[in-house]
Amino acid sequence: MVDVFNKLSKNGLTIKGGNNNSKSKIMKIIRCLAPAALFLSMQMAEAQPTYSQNVVGWLNTTFVPGYTLFANPLDNGGDNTLTNLIPTAPNNTTVSLWNSATSSFDTTSRFRNGRWSLNLTISPGTGAELFTTGLFTNSFVGSVVTRNGVPLDFTSPPPVYSGPDGTLLLGDLVPMVPTTDIGTNIFFNILGRAPNPGEQVKILDPSTQIYTTSTYLGNDTWDTATPTLNAGQAALLTVVSVPEPSSLALAGFGATVMTVGGRLIRRKPA
Repeated sequence: MVDVFNKLSKNGLTIKGGNNNSKSKIMKIIRCLAPAALFLSMQMAEAQPTYSQNVVGWLNTTFVPGYTLFANPLDNGGDNTLTNLIPTAPNNTTVSLWNSATSSFDTTSRFRNGRWSLNLTISPGTGAELFTTGLFTNSFVGSVVTRNGVPLDFTSPPPVYSGPDGTLLLGDLVPMVPTTDIGTNIFFNILGRAPNPGEQVKILDPSTQIYTTSTYLGNDTWDTATPTLNAGQAALLTVVSVPEPSSLALAGFGATVMTVGGRLIRRKPA
C-alpha cells in the first residue's frame, strides 16, 4: 500500500492547524484516497511506452542557389513523398528524378504557392536533383534504415547489387555525419561490393556547380582525387559488370593445358 501521507509530507504538503478531530478526518480522507492512488500508479506503469528498435533522427541539409544532388537519408514513416520530405521551399524550386534507362532527369516537380506540382516519392537512399534560386535549409526527419535490413546494424554492407549496367543516382542509407563514404566505401556501402576497374563516381559540388568524375583504376586507386560522399548527398555511379570469359576468348590462347596423372600435357590446337 502506498503511504500517501508520507508521500505528501515529503513533497512539502503537511497538515497544519485544526483540532485532533479535523486531523483525524483528513487522515481518513487520505486513507480513502490511497487505494485510488495505488490504482492510478499501476495504470501509469502499465501505460509506459514500449520502444522499437528504430533509430529516429534528423539531418539538416542546406540547399544553395543552383543544382544539388541529394539523397533521402531517412524513412519518413513509410510516406517518403515530397510533401513530407521537403514541406516548403522557395517558389519555383524543382526536384527531378533520375531515369537510369535513359541516363537523364525526366520527371520534375515544381514548388509553387505552397505545394508541389507532383508529389514524387523518393525512397531512402534514392537520389534526386534539386534546383533552387534561393538559399534554404531543409530538415529531413525519420528513422534510419540499415543497409542490410537488420535493426541497429549500421556497419554491414547491403546485398550485392545485381541490377543492370548503367548510371545510378544513389546515396548511402546510413547518414553518418560529417562524412559518409570515402573512395571504395562508396561502392561497398551503396552497392554491397568493391568497384570494378573502369567504374565511376560522379559528384556535383553545389558551391561551384562543377561535376567531378572519378574512375576506379583498381588496387584502391582512382584517376583523380579520391571521391568523398557526404551524408544526405547523392552521386551518379556508373556500374559496369565484369564480363565472364567466353569460349572464344579462351581459345585465343592457342593451346589448352590439361593435367593427367599429375603431369601437364599441352594439347595442340586443331
